Amino acid sequence: MTVNEDFLAPSPRRLVESLRDTGYSYQAAFADIVDNSVAASATEVAIDISEGLFGGDVSVGFFDNGIGMDEKALREAMRYGSEKRPSPKSLGKFGMGLKTASTAFCRRLTVISKQGENLVARCWDIDLIIDRDDWVLITPDLADYADEIEKLRNITGPNSGTAVIWENVDRLISASGRDYSSQALEALISEIRDHLAGTFGKFLIGRQVFREGNTGQPSPDVSITLNGRKIEGWDPTGQFLNSEEDPDRVLCQKKVHEVSTFDGSKMRKSKFELNGYVLPNKNKMTDKELSAVKFSNDNQGFYIYREDRLIFGGGWPHRLFSQDSHLNLLRVELNFSYDLDETFEIDIRKSKINLPVKIRDEFKRALAPWRNEAQRRYRRTKAKPVKLGTEHGAENPHKDSSQAIKRQHDKSPTIKVVSFDRDSSKIKIINSFGEVEINRAAVVAGTDIYVTTVSSIEGGMLWQIDMSEDERTVVVLNENHEFYRRFYLSTEVSPVLIQAMDSLFWALANAELRSISDLASRNFEELRFSLSESLTHLASELPDAE
Repeated sequence: MTVNEDFLAPSPRRLVESLRDTGYSYQAAFADIVDNSVAASATEVAIDISEGLFGGDVSVGFFDNGIGMDEKALREAMRYGSEKRPSPKSLGKFGMGLKTASTAFCRRLTVISKQGENLVARCWDIDLIIDRDDWVLITPDLADYADEIEKLRNITGPNSGTAVIWENVDRLISASGRDYSSQALEALISEIRDHLAGTFGKFLIGRQVFREGNTGQPSPDVSITLNGRKIEGWDPTGQFLNSEEDPDRVLCQKKVHEVSTFDGSKMRKSKFELNGYVLPNKNKMTDKELSAVKFSNDNQGFYIYREDRLIFGGGWPHRLFSQDSHLNLLRVELNFSYDLDETFEIDIRKSKINLPVKIRDEFKRALAPWRNEAQRRYRRTKAKPVKLGTEHGAENPHKDSSQAIKRQHDKSPTIKVVSFDRDSSKIKIINSFGEVEINRAAVVAGTDIYVTTVSSIEGGMLWQIDMSEDERTVVVLNENHEFYRRFYLSTEVSPVLIQAMDSLFWALANAELRSISDLASRNFEELRFSLSESLTHLASELPDAE
């Protein structure tokens, strides 16, 4: 049977413009060029971003001391869809990144490479390709690149290296006058610096140092400078906060998981690491430490590395969990190697992955104890002292409740106090389950107080427990909890209802102190947290306080 075949090449004029719109952010584009330097075994990478005298005319240069290329290798590297690299671990994975990442932001891409003193160069000019409707690869005059060649030699010395030069940059910043473009360029440089610090953080710190806990001196695998300033690697796990004196400030647990994959027609087992890190409570970190871990909602969650290069940083892929302040202390590190590229569906920009449904379910199970620990640490703090009995004055809605509970207090089972340091956040008591130490809620100061309020409670809980100076149970309510606001501050709620609700919360607090033990303390804390969370939602059905 005869099969007719047509060979239909795409139009270079149309295709080259389309390939400029593959969705690269400028941060991802810069990282993709650095990938090639790392893949070429460079130990130094220098990036220069500059603008012309009148602003807007931006040029970019990347210079490294990698293995360099000869004439044949450079021609192949400039090909769209170049041959696979010998090592499957290579960060330069698709044979497209050099070209698509560069031309996403410039209209002329020149690459100069040297081995020893031998220099070779090639150039893609988008406008020339469009004009000719053909893949015209230029051999530029090296005399036109004397400054760039000097920068390349400064970093390579007599050895090999490569320069990647972006000219006719039309998409990094808009040409809106010198003042505007200068400010925009400064912001862009800062964002690129932060992105590279995270993307190549393990390389900049030293992969071995990172694996060993990152508590020693950095031993970089590669050094990257941006406009002459060295980029320091960023470790999102926060493990550098640990020390010999306090090795568990950041709790860490590392696990190796197996997944079945197909290699052609054969099934094989591949492994990946899933490591959990729980940071200290925010109140137990200095401002410098908070800055170092980049403490915020945006930076909680997953940090996913392929061959030690960050692919995904911050957040919960596929909405495994909602972004919640209670999870700000949780960082999850996923490490995998090249053999799982298809499983995780790495895209051409190496900035997006897809977690298979089966693995997502496994992740949720593995993350459950880390999530609980992060929430527990988030909620554990010592509140500021509250001077009771004067905070609300005559308008204190809980005054009658305290008086009523006082009258009936002796009829309720009491707890024996073993030690009560008024300057400490701990109290030791004895109940029917033995001696137990409890965390104080608000460091209550005063007597004859059984119900009071504070402006906030860690974790958004509705109530906490403390003891007054006369060693009586006190329930401390959160004034800014949605239930408190809609119930206690409502004009439709009578003093009798307030007293009834106060009595209920106080009875719960007193029962907890009677029943708590070292083993059960976390269960009671979780109970209060869960009830408070449910009452937040249920309160939305109540009318707003007037």
